[in-house]
Amino acid sequence: MKKIYIVTYMAAVLASEAADFKVSDFGATGNGELDDGPAIAAALAAAKADETPSTVIFEKKSYRLGDNPAAWHYFQMVNHEDLVIEGNGATLLCSKGNLAFHFNGGRDITLRGLTLDGIEPYFTQGEIIAMDEKGTLDVKIMQGYPEPPDQNFLLANKHNAHGGGGRHMIVFEQGGRARNLRMGNDHLYISNITRVSPSVFRFYVENDYLPHMKGIAVGNWISYAFNKANLTAAENSAKLNSASIYGQIAADRVENITFEDVNIFGSLNGGIRVSDMPGNVTLRDVCIIRKPSTQNLLSTPSDALHLMNIRGKLLIENCEIEAPGDDCLNVGTLMERIVEVSKEDPKTMTLTTSDHQYYYYTIRKGDLLQFLDTTAKSEVGIATVEKVEYDPLRRCHRIVIDRELSAFDPATVMVLNLNQMTSSTTIINNVMKPYMRNAMLVRAQHMNIKDNHFNGSHGGVIGLNFTYSMGESSRLREINISHNRIIGFNGFGIISSNAYRDREGALDARNFSITDNVFQIGESNKIIRISGVKGLGISGNRFMKEDRELVDSSSFIEITECVDFEAQSMRAE
Repeated sequence: MKKIYIVTYMAAVLASEAADFKVSDFGATGNGELDDGPAIAAALAAAKADETPSTVIFEKKSYRLGDNPAAWHYFQMVNHEDLVIEGNGATLLCSKGNLAFHFNGGRDITLRGLTLDGIEPYFTQGEIIAMDEKGTLDVKIMQGYPEPPDQNFLLANKHNAHGGGGRHMIVFEQGGRARNLRMGNDHLYISNITRVSPSVFRFYVENDYLPHMKGIAVGNWISYAFNKANLTAAENSAKLNSASIYGQIAADRVENITFEDVNIFGSLNGGIRVSDMPGNVTLRDVCIIRKPSTQNLLSTPSDALHLMNIRGKLLIENCEIEAPGDDCLNVGTLMERIVEVSKEDPKTMTLTTSDHQYYYYTIRKGDLLQFLDTTAKSEVGIATVEKVEYDPLRRCHRIVIDRELSAFDPATVMVLNLNQMTSSTTIINNVMKPYMRNAMLVRAQHMNIKDNHFNGSHGGVIGLNFTYSMGESSRLREINISHNRIIGFNGFGIISSNAYRDREGALDARNFSITDNVFQIGESNKIIRISGVKGLGISGNRFMKEDRELVDSSSFIEITECVDFEAQSMRAE
C-alpha cells in the first residue's frame, strides 16, 4: 500500500498545475473499514507542497481514520495557505483517542462539505436502575454505547474519575427529551466508578454534589463523557506534547479561515475551537447536533463552538447547535494574569493567560491592554505594548508598556487585550438549543445578534450571557440584539451584570440595544437582567407565557445602575 501512496503522490505533484488533489488518487478507499488517514494526509501534504491555491477533494463516502499516536488531532495542518478542503458530503470517522483537524498558522483556508463523527460515541449513556442517599447511582449502559472506564482502569492510569472539561454526568428525564431541572444543578461530578455486573456500573457522586441529587429518580437517563479517561496513561502521555487538545476542529494563528456546510456528530471534547486568529473567522451552515437516528443525549461533551482571541471579523450564519455538554457558543478573549511587575521599571511586567492549556494567544507590539481591578470593579488604565518577548517554556509574555500605571495590586488585576476582541461579530439566523448552560457566553464588542432562535426548553439555563466573573463584561460596547426568538430558559433570556467603570468613573459597558425580540418565558421569574450599561435601549419586544402575550412584562425585567436608559412601556399596547 505504501508504494501506491508514493506513486500517486508523484503523479499528483507532476499534475500540480491543476491544483486539484483527489484523496482517491492517493489511495483513500472511503469504504469505512480501512484506515484512510495516511492517504488523506498525503493529499494534504501534496497540496501544501504545490505552493499554489489548491483544493483537496473527497467523494461522498465514509473515510475511517486510525489513531495518531503522537497527537490528539489526526491531521496536523501547519502553515497551509490558499487551501480548500472540499468534502462533497464525505464523512470522517475518528478513533476513540483522536480528533480530526488542527490548523496551525497559514492563511486563507476553507473547509466545507464534511461530516465529522467518531467510530463509536465518545461518551456512555444509560438508565438509572437503582440509587441511594449515600450518593450512588447504578446505571445500566444502553446498547450501542461504550462502557465507562472503571475504577481499576482509572487508578492504574492515574485518571481522576470526575475529571472536568466535559467529563461529568448529566441527568435527563422524559426519556432523554430534557435535562433533569429538579436537580438544582446542570451536572454531577463523579468520584468513583465500579462495575456491578455485566453492563451495569455504579457511579459514586462527589460529596459536594450530593445535595444536587434531589429530584433524580430511577428511570432517568444519564450521559457521562470520557474526555481522554478511556485512554491509557501511555497513550495520553504520547499525545500531550501535540499542539492542541480541544475541538474536533481546532485552529490557531490562521489568517482568515472559513467553515461551510460542516456537520459534527461527535467529538472527544468540543466541536470547533479557534484561538489567536489574526484575520477573519467565518462559520456558515455548520451543524453540531445529536447524531440523527440515534438516542444520543449529547452532540459534543464540551462547548460546541469556542471562538477566542480573534483580531478580525467573526461571522456565524445559518448554523444549528444542539445539546453540547456545555455552552453552544463561547466568544471572547482570554484574560491575562500578572505574574510579576519589575521593581526597577513598573512598565515592565510578565503576563500569563488565564487558560493556556487549550487556547493560544499572542501579545503583539502596539496592542492596547486594559488593566482591570477586579476588587474595585474599575479600570486601572489602558496602555500600549512597546516591547514583547514570549517565553514558550513558561508560556508567558514579558512586556514593556508605554506608560506607568497608578499603583495597583497585581494579585487583583486582570488584563484584557483589546486587540483580540474581534473588530466586529455578526451572529445571524442561527438555531441554538442548549440542554445545559448557555446558548451564548459572550465577551466581545461591536456585535450584531439578529434573527436567531435560542431555545432553552430542554434545560438551557441562560440564553445570551454577557457576564463573566473577572471583568470580561467590561468593554462590552455596541451590542445590538434584535428580531430573535428567545424561549424557555430556566435562568435568564439575556443577562449582563458585573459592571465596571473607567478611570473617570463612567460605566465601561456602553450602547446596548434589545429590540423587536420575542421572549417565551420559561421557569424563571426574570427574562432580562441588565446592570451597569451606559446607553441602554429596550423597545418593541414581545413577552409570551404559555402562548399568551403578557400585558405587563415589567416584573420579568430588571434594570439597575444603567445611565441613559430608554425603554418603551413594559405593557403591551
